[in-house]
Amino acid sequence: MKRQLILFIAAITASFVVGCSSDDDFTAPNYVTFEAENPVGVGVEIGGTTSHEVTVYTANVTGSDRTFDLVAADGTTIDAAGYTLPATVTVPGGTNEGTFTVDVSDMDLGLTGKNLVIAISGEEGLYVGDPYTITVTRTCVGTEFVADFEFDGYASEFSWSLANADGEVIVTGGGYEDGTESASRSLCLDEGAYTMTINDSYGDGLTYPNVGSVTLSYAGEDFAVVPGDFGSTETVDFTITADGASVDGGDTDGGDTDGGDTDGGDTDGGDTDGGDA
Repeated sequence: MKRQLILFIAAITASFVVGCSSDDDFTAPNYVTFEAENPVGVGVEIGGTTSHEVTVYTANVTGSDRTFDLVAADGTTIDAAGYTLPATVTVPGGTNEGTFTVDVSDMDLGLTGKNLVIAISGEEGLYVGDPYTITVTRTCVGTEFVADFEFDGYASEFSWSLANADGEVIVTGGGYEDGTESASRSLCLDEGAYTMTINDSYGDGLTYPNVGSVTLSYAGEDFAVVPGDFGSTETVDFTITADGASVDGGDTDGGDTDGGDTDGGDTDGGDTDGGDA
C-alpha cells in the first residue's frame, strides 16, 4: 500500500513540476485510502463475535492529528445489530497511518455470509479511496463441511449446488477460470439430509487433459469422493448427524455414490472379496 501511495504522490508531483519552477510550490494531495488487502473475509464462530482491525493511509504527513468520518456504505448486507463500526478513524500527527477496529457478530449470517462495506465520508477538498469490504461468514471449527474440487484443464465448465432435504438449493458454486487447479468451499451445515450435485457443461466431467475429482468431508473426515469421469452430472445424497456424515446407502471410498458397493466387491451374499461367486 505504501508503494502505491509513493507512486501516486510521484505522479501528482510530476504534473506539478511541468508547470512550476520550484518544488516548493508542491503540496501533497489531501488523500486517504484503506489498506491494499481489500476485500477481506472474517470468520465468526456460531453465536460469537470477532474483532477485525483495519488500516488507513494518507498521502501526506502533517504535524497534527487528522480525523476522518466512517460510514457503512451501499452494498452492506449484514444486519445493523451484527456489527459495531466507530464513527471516525484518526491518523496521528507525524505519520500517514491510522487504524480502527470493527466488531462483527453471528447475526443472521446464513450459509454464505453477509457483507459490511465501509467508506470514508468525503468532504470538500478530500480525496478518498475505494470502500473497504468485509465478508463475514460463520465458522464451525471441528465440524465444517468441506467440498474440495480438483479441476482438469477446463474449470469454467464445472459448477455445483447443494440442496437440503426439501430440495431447496441453499448454495451454489461455479464461474471458475480455466487453468485453476483446485478450489475449496467450507460451510457450517446443520444436522440433516443434503444432496450435492456437480455438473460439467461439456459433458466429459473433470477428465481433460488431467483427471480431477470432488471430495466431500465433514469434521475433517472424507466421506465421499467422486472421480472426474462423471460425465455431465453426478449427485451425492448424504446425511449429517451428531456422529458425522455419511453417504445415504452408498459408497464412501470414491467408487460408487448411488447406493451400490461399499468395498469394491460383491454385496449379494456370495463373494465379498471382489472375485467370483
